Amino acid sequence: MKSSTMDSILNFAQRRNLIRLAASVVLVFASLSAHAHTGLKESTPADGATVAAIPGSIELVFTGPVRLVKLELTMAGHAMPTNFKPGGDAVANYTIATPGMHPGDFTVNWAVIGADGHTVTNSFSFKVDPAANSAAD
Repeated sequence: MKSSTMDSILNFAQRRNLIRLAASVVLVFASLSAHAHTGLKESTPADGATVAAIPGSIELVFTGPVRLVKLELTMAGHAMPTNFKPGGDAVANYTIATPGMHPGDFTVNWAVIGADGHTVTNSFSFKVDPAANSAAD
């Protein structure tokens, strides 16, 4: 009987240690995800895309709410007009009008401030080529 009581005590201690270990792992992963920076989930036009129709706007979808603090549309290093104005509210989706676009290779440079207060910057490129549809036919 003494042996089975000792086994029960050891099993309880092992279970308690296993629960503590699991809780520690959960806390570490929760902490890491809380400090992860928000990034661009998708854009329209997409990075590397060739589109036939001249887009009237650029759409940005982020992985969480952010404040878009910079958006530059350039072609061959020259700034193109947009209706971008830095906003105060944090949202995940942005649509920025792009009046006056024409065929060519474009780069979008953007910067956001996420919920963690860190600024994240990146860019993507796309091409407007009206002949793109006829080349695919």
